[in-house]
Amino acid sequence: MERNRDMDKKDLSKYFSANAFSRMPLSKALVALCCALAITVSTGAGIAFTAVNAANNSSSVSVSMPQAPQSTAPTATPQVTQTPEPTAEPVQLALEATAVQQSVGITVMDAESGIPILDEDFEISLVKNSDKKATAQTYRIDPETGTLLIKQVDIGEYTVTVTEREGFITPEPVIVAVKEKVQYKADVEAVKDQIKQANEVNEAEEDNGDSAHSGAGTGSGQDPTLSDPTPEPPKNDYDYNESSVEERKATVYIPETQSQNGRSYLKYSDGTLSPYYVSKTAKAQDGTEFLVEATLDTAMVPTATPAPTAAPTPAPTPEPTPAPTATPTPAPTAEPTAQPSQPPESQPSSGSTSAASAMAASLIRMDLGRLARGESMLAAGAADGARTNSLEPTLLFYDEASQQGIAHEGFAVSAVEKVIATLYSGWYPSTSDKQAYYDPNTHTKVTGKKVIAGVTYEFDENGALIKQDDSQDQGNGGQSGETVWTKGVDVSKYQGNIDWNKVKASGVEFAIIRVGYRGYGSGVLVEDSKFRQNIQGATKAGLKVGLYFYSQAVNETEAVEEASMVISLCQGYNISYPIYFDTEKVAGDTGRADNISRSQRTANAVAFCETIRNSGYKAGVYSYASWFYNQLNMASLSPYSIWIAQYRDELSFDYNYDIWQYTSTAVVPGIPNKTDMNVSKLG
Repeated sequence: MERNRDMDKKDLSKYFSANAFSRMPLSKALVALCCALAITVSTGAGIAFTAVNAANNSSSVSVSMPQAPQSTAPTATPQVTQTPEPTAEPVQLALEATAVQQSVGITVMDAESGIPILDEDFEISLVKNSDKKATAQTYRIDPETGTLLIKQVDIGEYTVTVTEREGFITPEPVIVAVKEKVQYKADVEAVKDQIKQANEVNEAEEDNGDSAHSGAGTGSGQDPTLSDPTPEPPKNDYDYNESSVEERKATVYIPETQSQNGRSYLKYSDGTLSPYYVSKTAKAQDGTEFLVEATLDTAMVPTATPAPTAAPTPAPTPEPTPAPTATPTPAPTAEPTAQPSQPPESQPSSGSTSAASAMAASLIRMDLGRLARGESMLAAGAADGARTNSLEPTLLFYDEASQQGIAHEGFAVSAVEKVIATLYSGWYPSTSDKQAYYDPNTHTKVTGKKVIAGVTYEFDENGALIKQDDSQDQGNGGQSGETVWTKGVDVSKYQGNIDWNKVKASGVEFAIIRVGYRGYGSGVLVEDSKFRQNIQGATKAGLKVGLYFYSQAVNETEAVEEASMVISLCQGYNISYPIYFDTEKVAGDTGRADNISRSQRTANAVAFCETIRNSGYKAGVYSYASWFYNQLNMASLSPYSIWIAQYRDELSFDYNYDIWQYTSTAVVPGIPNKTDMNVSKLG
């Protein structure tokens, strides 16, 4: 009981009971009520202040996450932030420009490696320095080769510049001088006295060759098994491999016209307006517009109004019988005249009747005149001279299929002869500078893959020649995709006495034979001691034959001499493959041409090739990849065949080429010593 009393003293609920309030004095009740109100107000204000403060903080923090309660569990390892990839350093560009034969060859290269930049169509500007008002001409680098060849440049000094591009450091501009074009011509008679035989010189000090010859490339080549037959080339789409141009002329007609209703209507010979309007024209190559088709405007052909039918004379009415109630019968009404078929609103107004009648009369005169001449364009009308609407709906004044004009008498037209089209057949612009191929029958550009004279080419949808398939799956006999590969050798005196029939039977289809060389010491011209024996044997065995000359020319004059020597020695033989300018570095840096400039070496190659081409042969340049990259301007050599030496299983070369020399250690039946082996796209 004592314990219960203590608990009652501490029990606060008794102060909040209804009895307690009723017994509480009024002053205490008011004090209690004020205290309760104060507590309520202060609590609400605190809550409101907290909410406002949180709202203010939300303006700068997107999400506020509550702190997780601390625990004894191990904290998860934070994720490591990935280090950003370093920004690639810009590539320093090098610009090379060479002027040869009024053409400027330009290459954009990586300055560090000397290799052309591919897959970038850099913009190049060319401006003539002597002309203060001249505007810069802009061109685009070929992204597939990193080169550009600008042809037919006027004589003068030019500044060549590369436009800035992100990711590259722009090189300094280059100045080139374009000189008057030289027509390189072989002088066979003058060079004959300069040619030496091998036994007349010290070949150990003059000839750069050895028992394998070449001196080009490094590494070991892998010789495809010669016993494996070379696949038969696909059937030719075109045997025709020449280039020809023919102008097609035709008589065309230019009409006299008059504009009306938004159309141009032809006039007749007497000056009246015909109902035919010009519906199709074409242009000759000089821009002259001529008539192809005229269409009949039926609304312009007036319909002749028939003569009115005479009203019948009514019979006399008999005297009526007196009958007061009878109604007299009315006189019969004449049959109504048939109205024209056109609706009333389209009938010509009285104001235009005279013009329509004049045109109708003119058309009738034209019809009758043509009928008298047996023409079928207009037909006879009724016996009273009216005409029927028998005009042809369309008149052709030019047949586009046959490209011939068609005459129509009676119209005011002028006949003129014009060049309608230039017909191309074969390669355009030439067989040596292939850009497109025109079907000799249709004279239109071919597209897609085509086999032309044994070689597979690919053309885009516009007929432009695409770079040939250079995918490098060539370890298996040198075959790649659909490119037609043929096997061949190149030989000199170092291969010994060759049995060419055995070579042919082994599967070899072509041979490139050394004609001679210029001594790398004295510069003397020397004929290869096996040249005549080799060219006669290879030709007789039925191989396709090409030639090469090892050059040590230090200027263009010497290069022309070298080409002249080749021409003098190969006359009378069937040379179906190109004649190549062989340019290499002599072992030990002892060659007389080792240290000439890149531009001079390029000019020498062009001089040799142009002399060969001007003599009626195909021309090309032979070397290895680093020499092509670093010692020659490939843009200037783009018109010629390229023969590349690289001794490895897969070729790595960024320019177009025709022949790949892939080993110098091939063993071929019929050739006593190891020899160079090649694969060719030339068929």
